[in-house]
Amino acid sequence: MDLKICAAIIVIMATIFIISSPSSDDGGLQAPVIFVPNAIIKEMNVSAYCPCVKCCGIWSDGITASGKPAEGLIIAAPPIYAFGTIMDVPGYGVATVQDRGGVIKGNKLDLLFPTHQEALNFGRQYLKVKIY
Repeated sequence: MDLKICAAIIVIMATIFIISSPSSDDGGLQAPVIFVPNAIIKEMNVSAYCPCVKCCGIWSDGITASGKPAEGLIIAAPPIYAFGTIMDVPGYGVATVQDRGGVIKGNKLDLLFPTHQEALNFGRQYLKVKIY
């Protein structure tokens, strides 16, 4: 990996602060909030998929293009976003790029959902995505 890229990754990772409150109004622990200065906000065409044959065809083996299991919050993005890129997608949450897709080009993203119905329910939306 290029030394400049490594240095940039270190700087980005060093600027992530986890800010959490000890409890929420109901007495339970509140999830941490991730704050990263200088995030890029980009309006993107966001769709959804699940790891089924209808969505993934012959690649429905449950493994993403990065080699990680297709579970949890995962984003399929064009190659201009490296695997591991962190994005905050409204209505989905903070997730990392771990997958690719044949039609995922330009300003398109595809979000992984556990079931086909959940992916259909999300549909396609134009959202302002924070890219870190």
